[in-house]
Amino acid sequence: MGGISIWQLLILFVFLGSFLIPLLLTGFSKRAKGAGKVGWLILVFFTSWIGYAVFLIVTQLVKPTGQQQT
Repeated sequence: MGGISIWQLLILFVFLGSFLIPLLLTGFSKRAKGAGKVGWLILVFFTSWIGYAVFLIVTQLVKPTGQQQT
């Protein structure tokens, strides 16, 4: 009677997959810092995976300063 149903589990997994995962990936990314990261988090909060895709396309991965490009 008082347990969790399969539908509640499904809703929980959809919520986590479509909302929390892009936020966590953006939050722990090294592609942006400071106020820029806050802006990206706000964008991803409202647009989810689309905002995360834009984040990956627009930002560049920061390379260590000791390495030279050839």
